[in-house]
Amino acid sequence: MIKGTQSQDEVIAPSTRSSKLKFVVSAVLMTLITVVSIPAISQWYSGIKTVSYAQLITAKVIKKDLVRDVSVSGRLVAANAPQVYSPEPGQATLLVKPGDRVEQDALLATIHSPELDAQIDQQSSLLTQLQLESNRGLLADDEAQLELERSLDEATVRLNAAQREQLRSKESYDKQVISELDFARSKDTLLEAQLMHKHAQKRVSMAKKRLDFEAQTRELSVQRQTQILDELKRRQRALEVRAPVTGVVGSWLVQQKEQVADAQALMTIVDLSEYEAELQVPEFYADDLGIGLNVEISLGGQFYQGAVSSVSPEIQQNQVAVRVKINANSDLKLRQNQRVNGRIEFEKKAQVLQVKRGPFLSSFGGKQAFVIQDQMAQLRDIKIGVSSVDYVELISGVQEGEEIIISDYDAFSQSQTFKISK
Repeated sequence: MIKGTQSQDEVIAPSTRSSKLKFVVSAVLMTLITVVSIPAISQWYSGIKTVSYAQLITAKVIKKDLVRDVSVSGRLVAANAPQVYSPEPGQATLLVKPGDRVEQDALLATIHSPELDAQIDQQSSLLTQLQLESNRGLLADDEAQLELERSLDEATVRLNAAQREQLRSKESYDKQVISELDFARSKDTLLEAQLMHKHAQKRVSMAKKRLDFEAQTRELSVQRQTQILDELKRRQRALEVRAPVTGVVGSWLVQQKEQVADAQALMTIVDLSEYEAELQVPEFYADDLGIGLNVEISLGGQFYQGAVSSVSPEIQQNQVAVRVKINANSDLKLRQNQRVNGRIEFEKKAQVLQVKRGPFLSSFGGKQAFVIQDQMAQLRDIKIGVSSVDYVELISGVQEGEEIIISDYDAFSQSQTFKISK
């Protein structure tokens, strides 16, 4: 059996002062190492980043009324900007220039139409001819009337003679002076005279009706021709093109002395008393549009209130055309097709939590946001509601007064939390 080495060992008495010094030095070094290394080790272990506050865009959660709206652009158009047209084919002579101010019914242009002048001359000659024929017909009617009246008078004379002859024959027959045959003959003569007189009266009556009808026919022919000539003269007067409204000449649509067609546009007259804004709204908001929505128009650094007056029923190039009636004073200097910006209000919600819009909405689909507390940014789940041009509603996840990072999250989108340095 092997014995231990106790016999070879030498007991050395420890130095109490040296041991204490070494222990103190070791403890101090360990403390320094711990103080310096623990934050670094902690950050390395947990993956926490440090971001400068100056690199971030933040906003406070506030509670106030939120107006759901959309910002759009468009142009000014005159609410009443009619075009004037050529009423007839011919040569146009323009009497005003673009920019000239004109009053209603002022003469703007004249149209020279040789074809219309020729038609007026022809119809005037035809009217004169019909009037002469009507007068000639009146003379012929008077002659026919006179002839019929003469026939009636002759029949009346024969009737009177026959009546006297019959009376004389009756007296003679009663005195047995004439025979019964002669008396019967006188009766027949009287009856014949009565029938002729009756027929003559009927012929005169029917002739008067016929002559009246023919006279009316001739008169109607004259009236019809007169109406034709009046219409041609009205068309001739319409060759003097006049201003439908008081305003400013916008632009010429034809050249001076140009040969124009019927109903061809000549120029535009802009009524400066009332303007509208024509705004282009994205198709996304088409279902929210409606007549009467409030609109704020920005023009020349000033804001004017208006309302939607019409909405186009069709979509062109992913845009919906909206007409807005502007409540502006008459002293406002407006120009046709002047560019404007507008803000259409769809809905107003009272006293809701909201924060300014920012790129953070697209980082997590609007479902998460970094909230700052004690120089630390913590990712939270949030729920957003309606939005306006400047603000977005926060339904849950935050409280009033908290500060949210609203800038882009690409630099720290993989982190749940990070430190913010001043």
